[in-house]
Amino acid sequence: MDRLFFLPAFVLLTSLPLAACSTAFEDGLIDGGPEYSQFATQQAALRDRAKAAFRQSDFAGAERTFRAALAKDPLDPEAWLGFAAASDRLGRFEVADKAYAQVIAIAGRRGEVVNNMGWSQWLRGNREAAKLLFAEALTLAPGNPVIAANASAKSAES
Repeated sequence: MDRLFFLPAFVLLTSLPLAACSTAFEDGLIDGGPEYSQFATQQAALRDRAKAAFRQSDFAGAERTFRAALAKDPLDPEAWLGFAAASDRLGRFEVADKAYAQVIAIAGRRGEVVNNMGWSQWLRGNREAAKLLFAEALTLAPGNPVIAANASAKSAES
């Protein structure tokens, strides 16, 4: 008889704490609540620092900072794209290729990504492959002036 009483009491007592655990998702953590907004702001700040380093030709610093952004959010396509570009400039082409694959897996084959893949090929000396990628980028994002300028300039060069 004691076992019959113990089992329902055990089930009831162990299920009460679990019911309280589900409220975290209802408090806005997933739907862009304050915690997410703070995270997004911090992530954007990391990317901005990495882009600034890239513009100053500090490619090692840019790669490090993009890597830090990816450690916080491995599904950040902008950080993957920047990481790939910095890796290209450092001559780490295998790392860049893997990063471009990540961007495509997350965000799709977009003009900006294919444009950077074209630059990657250009830096490696693969001019014909680069020109094909620049042309593809232009078809994917015909209104993008940077891609249009790259496609035009690189098609004229050999």
